[in-house]
Amino acid sequence: MDIFELGAQLAIARRHRRLSQRALAAKADVSVEWLSKFERGDSFEPSMHRILRCLHVVGLDLRLSSYNQGRGSLDDLMAQNDEAAMDPVLKAALGGP
Repeated sequence: MDIFELGAQLAIARRHRRLSQRALAAKADVSVEWLSKFERGDSFEPSMHRILRCLHVVGLDLRLSSYNQGRGSLDDLMAQNDEAAMDPVLKAALGGP
């Protein structure tokens, strides 16, 4: 996932939580203009602090893992599937049904 896709996933999670951009921006202490640009992929060097605050408001977090040639391990995929089954917001953000 690249930074542009992260913005799009944040927008999906925001809509799933029935938050407007204005409401999310206020709760995350970011400007509506910044949030709009980030969700559209127009923010080329977004602040990690801003991103994390927005993710936390919609109930998501950002995790680091070892890069395995673009493929997660079986344990990673199983854990991701378990989390998605438990949290509908995460499931929607990951593009699940």
